[in-house]
Amino acid sequence: MKTRIGRIAIVTVAWLAIAILALVVWQTHRAQAEPLDTYHSSWHLVRESADEDGATFAAVYDLTTEGNFASKDSNSVAAGGPFRIVSMRPSSRAEGYSPGSKWKLAFSGKNYNNVDDTFSFNVIGWSKTNGLQQNILEGAGVLGTQAVVVYPDGGDALGELVSETAVTYTHGSLTFTVTNEGFDGAVAGMLAYVTGTNITNGYYQVTTVTDTNNTIMSGISSTDNNTDSTVQINPAFWADTLTIDEKTKYPRDGDANNVQVYNSGADEVAFLVVETTGLEWIQVVIYDADAATGEQAGAISVYGRRF
Repeated sequence: MKTRIGRIAIVTVAWLAIAILALVVWQTHRAQAEPLDTYHSSWHLVRESADEDGATFAAVYDLTTEGNFASKDSNSVAAGGPFRIVSMRPSSRAEGYSPGSKWKLAFSGKNYNNVDDTFSFNVIGWSKTNGLQQNILEGAGVLGTQAVVVYPDGGDALGELVSETAVTYTHGSLTFTVTNEGFDGAVAGMLAYVTGTNITNGYYQVTTVTDTNNTIMSGISSTDNNTDSTVQINPAFWADTLTIDEKTKYPRDGDANNVQVYNSGADEVAFLVVETTGLEWIQVVIYDADAATGEQAGAISVYGRRF
């Protein structure tokens, strides 16, 4: 009798062990096979706010002498370096990404010279440690007038450098005068958003900063003086126009749609969708954006998320 009970106990324990093992295997398979929650993927800072990396792409990466993983920019994203597409993020499965996916990229920057300031860019990438540089695409962007409400450098974009209320405006000289913190940080060429009595609300260019308390702007549409102007200088905007040239350099199985542009020219945030199959690192190289030449933008940031 005891022997029989012992056998039953052994069999029961064995079946329990098999059931537990099967449950573990099933849960593991379910966790791995379950599709990523792409609808809730966060935006990631792919390139921190900064002016151009160089005057041209070739000035940043000379492909006659560079172009492999070893020549990859060693800076962090915060200093304009490459972004790593993480294949697993243990803290949240919804934030785990497969290198074999498409990524969505959006650009923002500052209008220093005029509305519709411009910039140029290349998107490049690498696979593992020994990977060659993949020059995915090159193109250009134009900043629109949809403000970046939360700017990477902190605070409200429309007042990220200067935000003054109760500013006195002199209609005859187009001069704005403030007596508290002042216009410290503003320089000629920056763009300001101005509102107030007797003034047509809008974006105007700073032409002269005579001292920290006085600034002159061009093109002000006004009818008289006031003492209630609000001046917000150096706002940041999303790019509303993105174009790429014919050199779509990273085809996937001959698919001509490996790079796509959405919303370009539609007065809203434009973005790229880029095929990143097989890539672990991507970098957006910015040029023609020194904030001081012609109509070039400055302080370009790039955000990305799994598409």
